[in-house]
Amino acid sequence: MLKHHVLIDGNAVVRGGPILLDEHVVIQGESRITGAVIIENHVELTDHPVVEAFDGDTVHVRGPKVINGEERITRTPLAGLL
Repeated sequence: MLKHHVLIDGNAVVRGGPILLDEHVVIQGESRITGAVIIENHVELTDHPVVEAFDGDTVHVRGPKVINGEERITRTPLAGLL
């Protein structure tokens, strides 16, 4: 769901879901968002960042922040840490 003041530009990929983008979110470049993701409150993704949620988990990114370059935000299940 795209809400207030959202810009998706360039070759950005947004797929999966549910996805909520709200309150001044800018997604540009080769950014990739997949899975159940909530991004809100002045967040900017540029260049090649990845925000990815797996298997029923939800990733929540709140601003203000800039995520760029090759940064990757995921949620690792506890079993994956052991």
